[in-house]
Amino acid sequence: MQSRLKEKKKSPKLSPILDQIIHGSPSTTLNILKITSNMESGTPFFSHPALNRVIIFKYPNFGIDIADSSTNHFSSKEASLADGRPVETAIYIPNNEQDPEIGGYAIYLRQRDAENLLQRYVGVSSAGQGDSISGDFKKLLLIDEIPSLDPFLLKTAFDRDGMEIDNAYLNLEDNEERKIKLVIGERVRPIVARALGSGGSGSAGKSQRFVEAIWDPTLPEASLFIEAFKIQGSEAPNVFSAWKGISFYQQQFTQNRAAIAGILKWMKSEEGVPHDIRWNKSYEELLNMFKQVIQKKMMNILANINQVFKDYDNCHQKFVEEGDPTPFRNFLVTSHYRYWVLGYCSTSLIHCRNIFDRAMLHSNRGQLSFEQINDMLTNFDATLASKLSGQADL
Repeated sequence: MQSRLKEKKKSPKLSPILDQIIHGSPSTTLNILKITSNMESGTPFFSHPALNRVIIFKYPNFGIDIADSSTNHFSSKEASLADGRPVETAIYIPNNEQDPEIGGYAIYLRQRDAENLLQRYVGVSSAGQGDSISGDFKKLLLIDEIPSLDPFLLKTAFDRDGMEIDNAYLNLEDNEERKIKLVIGERVRPIVARALGSGGSGSAGKSQRFVEAIWDPTLPEASLFIEAFKIQGSEAPNVFSAWKGISFYQQQFTQNRAAIAGILKWMKSEEGVPHDIRWNKSYEELLNMFKQVIQKKMMNILANINQVFKDYDNCHQKFVEEGDPTPFRNFLVTSHYRYWVLGYCSTSLIHCRNIFDRAMLHSNRGQLSFEQINDMLTNFDATLASKLSGQADL
């Protein structure tokens, strides 16, 4: 699907989706254009100059609620891989690189005519343009293989394929990467120890090698782990990817939980009442209804996130504490789709936090005007959507 983004005329306001593209958090937006323009040295992200003048973004395309499902029977011996990718990857090509807010074009990488549109609007094609352009398309495909644009997940994906990316595009410090890997490793290690019967002298080193195999499925220990859990070789990359991803989002959500709770609390508080409500009394009921809709959507997103973590924790506990590997094995094999839904649920809440924080920069002692609150809720509504709506939104 190729879409023409509405151009800004007299009003400085952006459409909710364009606002997300331009001002989104690093989880949902990779502003190649801005980063490249600000680089004084280093290696541009893409080899083709035109691709370094785009903005890459993620957008949801799923219509189910995990939290509404009561069929998560991980103790069943039957389990199959669900490899859907319910989040779209798109590139935004501004009409004016100096002012990307005035509009442009969006090309979704999985749409049928994506390559033709890339050739038309960016001037790149995967055919007959040499190894460098092939490398550019490989980068786009790698980005499309992860549900969000978090720097840690991007770096993990590129490292796995031996592709180096200038840190300017990741903004990920070495100690931050080590910290995340440590948190995930601590979660993984008891499972590895239980699965492989690690114990006695040398068990710590043995467990560490298996933890490293989760990051590099080509290591010999990875094949032993796959065999122990009776995971098919073709399923292993998705299984390991989902396992790392869910662990990453769990750590990320822990850091953002309080901020999301603060937004929900603000909407119900006196501070959440517009400071100019007396001049907008006739619209007060509509605004309150809008707030309730947003709160319900946020709570549903939270329920989806919590359901995935609850399933993960229960299956983890059954294996580590009770010695029953079946639920955890089935969770891993069926986790890829949940990982993708979890990815966008988590990043949508991060974007809500970003929208809220930007709005609060213009607050009056914690209060906003009626118009400011309505604009903020409209942007919330767009980012909390769970289904790609199509051309009408762009």
